[in-house]
Amino acid sequence: MTPLTEKHAQLLKSNRALLLTFERLPVGAKLSAVGLALVIGIYSGISALTGTASNRVQLCIRNKQALQCVDKAGKPYIMTEYYAEKWKANPLVVVHNKIPATNPHKALWMALAGCSFWVAGVGFRSLQNSERQLANYEILAEKRDLASCQLAARTELLEDYRAMRIKEVQAEGDVEAVANDCAVVLKQCEVLGEADIRIAQMEAEEAVFEAETAGLPEDKKREYIAFLRNQKTPFQFQLTGTQTFDGINNPGDKVESDSAPAIQSNSNIEIAHQIAAKTLNSLVAINSSIFLAAPTRCGKTRTLRKWLKDLTTRFPEAEIYVIAQKYEDFPGVPRNRIMIFDPLLPDESMKFLDEVYEKLQRRKSKPATEETYRNRPIKIILEDWFATYQCLVQKRNAQLWEEKASKLGSIATVGGQYNVGYFICTQTFNIASSGVADSNIRLNLALLAQGLVRTTSNGEEQGSYGVIEQMLNNSNVIASKETRDRLTADLSLLIPDSMAEQTPIVLSTIGNPVLGLMPQIEVNTSWIDGGSEAPDNIFDSSSETGNSAQKNQLSDAEYWERIYNLEFNLGDKKQSDSPTEDGTSSDSESDNEIESDEPEPLPDKLSGFVWTVRAVSQMFPNVAPERLFSSVSDAALSGANIRHIIKSVLKCGEKYDHPTRSYTRHGKSLLKWLIENYDNGEIAQLPKIQEFLRSSTDAQ
Repeated sequence: MTPLTEKHAQLLKSNRALLLTFERLPVGAKLSAVGLALVIGIYSGISALTGTASNRVQLCIRNKQALQCVDKAGKPYIMTEYYAEKWKANPLVVVHNKIPATNPHKALWMALAGCSFWVAGVGFRSLQNSERQLANYEILAEKRDLASCQLAARTELLEDYRAMRIKEVQAEGDVEAVANDCAVVLKQCEVLGEADIRIAQMEAEEAVFEAETAGLPEDKKREYIAFLRNQKTPFQFQLTGTQTFDGINNPGDKVESDSAPAIQSNSNIEIAHQIAAKTLNSLVAINSSIFLAAPTRCGKTRTLRKWLKDLTTRFPEAEIYVIAQKYEDFPGVPRNRIMIFDPLLPDESMKFLDEVYEKLQRRKSKPATEETYRNRPIKIILEDWFATYQCLVQKRNAQLWEEKASKLGSIATVGGQYNVGYFICTQTFNIASSGVADSNIRLNLALLAQGLVRTTSNGEEQGSYGVIEQMLNNSNVIASKETRDRLTADLSLLIPDSMAEQTPIVLSTIGNPVLGLMPQIEVNTSWIDGGSEAPDNIFDSSSETGNSAQKNQLSDAEYWERIYNLEFNLGDKKQSDSPTEDGTSSDSESDNEIESDEPEPLPDKLSGFVWTVRAVSQMFPNVAPERLFSSVSDAALSGANIRHIIKSVLKCGEKYDHPTRSYTRHGKSLLKWLIENYDNGEIAQLPKIQEFLRSSTDAQ
């Protein structure tokens, strides 16, 4: 042991000099010294325990002229000389016999035994200390050897993986080379085929020409050939100036370098449209759950309708359920399978999720293959899911959300094997809302994102491409950095085309991640809920919802009641109650104002005017009430104040020469009428709109 200080060294030298000398001896010498000390100690101990160390005297007692040398127990009276001298003073005591000491060096033997055992103990202690230190070193050596073995094993595994990866890369390279060779061969075959076809055509033309000129003399043949040339280029003799056939045939004056990028750009746009169409068409064929994220008014609903149309067409036996925040059109879904989420009754609002989960459990309990449920999918649509998720994760619904999240996770991970899944439409890319917090859930989901910057009728821009950018920046969605960089570059190229065409960009992780440009997403809803047959191309139909669509959504009684309320029902007011500028009222004048074929402006001082669909068509020619409400919705969602919203309504109709100009009376009453008859609850819940409706009610 190395001394810690100089004082420590002095103490070791003075107190343990002999022990330090002993510790320097080899193990053999130590063992020999310990063994010798033990032998000497044992022998000395045995010697110390035998014999007597001093002389003794045997005494006898006179008893009636007889000597008694033993006691009643038969033991002789024996004592040391010291005590015998005291007893000899008594006349009755007689020294009978002297017994010499048998072991006069007994104390020395005992001291020798103690020293020997002490030496042996010190030796054992030294050996124990050495063994303890050796054991620590052996433990460290063992750990070192184990770590070396682990490193060697990892190195071997890495080498094996490297060799395997090299073989995979080589195999991929070979496959790609073979594919390129095949592509080259196919291209050559196409070229050769076209060449063969052209040659055959030329031979056929030559045969026809030979047949046409058979029997003609050579001069007639030349005249016929000249006639044919004149027929192919009938204006060759009208060319004047410096124009020549070479100049006309030169493609340089037809496709300049400036127009080449435009042609290439059109080709890229067409490819982007094809990618988006292929992505949408592939959604119906996958069994996994779908997660679609996009900002408001970026085409989520229309993408969902396209998927619904394809699903119900391809799989008539499909079971589809809907949980939404507001009532919308869900083509092919019966009304009894559409649930509007109620924040006050969250458990009751999620009953369709429980039903789908129970059906998944029933399918799991039976033997099945991939083909068993291929034509019988079970899907649940979670529309505007972010708002529902925000309600479920509140503290008061924490236990309910844990239950629903567990069911969503089972549907996402296991449901694909039994053709059970969900379609989440949400405004934000939040994987946790899909029921599983683990980011690896993306492997079981078909992740989609849409983005669009829309230009409203008043020139404002809404929407964004932020959700796509979030997904591209997330390594848990797209692991390869090269792929993310490539898609980011493609996104920057597609954004100008998207804004120019006002059509969304879609990002899909189905298979290899791709970006595509949607076609014009317009939907005809006339085939909803048992209506006429769905159109072949859902993206090319009209977006206006006709009366037939409205009638298909409602029963006959509800439909005609709605038509009456919109067209004729004026409530407690009558048009005859509306005073004119001079304070008089006339039924005939009011009727003529409504029934007139030509639009007449409403006087600003006219009060009590009641809006109906017919009144809107009179005061806003060539513009439907739905379009007016669309401008209201756009302005309200963008955060505009009430005055700006009313101006947006008037400006929307102004494009069609409407005669209504009064902001104070007609604009406010028209805004209230539009919200009451066309809003599905989305606009009315905005604070500014609520305040406006309250103030209008109080004013009345």
